[in-house]
Amino acid sequence: MSYVPFEEVVKFHGHLCGGVASGYALGKYAMELIGAKPGDPLYAVVEFQNCMTDAIQMVTGCTTGKGNLVVRNLDKGAVTLVKRDTGKGVRVVIDNMHITGETPEELAKNIIAADPKTTCTYREATLELPERKPKKLIKCDKCGETFSEYVAVKADGKVLCPDCAE
Repeated sequence: MSYVPFEEVVKFHGHLCGGVASGYALGKYAMELIGAKPGDPLYAVVEFQNCMTDAIQMVTGCTTGKGNLVVRNLDKGAVTLVKRDTGKGVRVVIDNMHITGETPEELAKNIIAADPKTTCTYREATLELPERKPKKLIKCDKCGETFSEYVAVKADGKVLCPDCAE
């Protein structure tokens, strides 16, 4: 299967480290386990907010901007990845603490070279996928800022953004 080259992931992330290598390995393994390929309609929940997140975005194509990547910062090396069209999903956890390297480059190389069957555990998983909502923009009656209608709060005959409704 053809994935984004690791060098491009490092360039996107901004530096080479064990975290970006771990995310790359984790993302590729999750994709393989559910039979996904780049461009498939996917939904991901990562349980970290660190270097691994950038690699997951690059490997899976899921991003917070598209709304198909959710970050639950539990500081666990885990991702749940689901194919939207089939519902097939997997939760993969990486444990590569036994992998070492004298330099960040060597550590990253060793993580990428490791067999994910020895560094990861997984189980089938399902997620309740959010409905894709078309966004209609409206203006808040109090602050005048534009926001998505589906988060509007109606109070005293006015339509308010969530900030003004507090």
